[in-house]
Amino acid sequence: MAYVPQADEPDVIGAGAHAPPIGAGAAMNHLQRRFLHAGRILVAGGSLILTYTTTGNPGRANAEHVLVGLALLLVGVFLIMLSPAANQFPGAARAGAAVADAVLFYFFAPAGN
Repeated sequence: MAYVPQADEPDVIGAGAHAPPIGAGAAMNHLQRRFLHAGRILVAGGSLILTYTTTGNPGRANAEHVLVGLALLLVGVFLIMLSPAANQFPGAARAGAAVADAVLFYFFAPAGN
């Protein structure tokens, strides 16, 4: 499901240099909050996988699990680092929104299906 701005939210994606600065007192928009939520989920999951596979049971540790944990961790860090600059880079924000949507809808599926 693609990102759709709400009625009370200004469309700042693609605004470029005219976007409001993110700093002290500036409110974060929906897209930035979504990047932070998805990034936190991925960083926590990746670090749990890495911690378990490297320290849990070394005899059963698997290189594929370590690789998946590292990939989740790095994608989560990418989303967290992209959140303050989402308004300046619309192409990266679109790719990040697709990843964030996939993560959030996978872990928090809407009821009714």
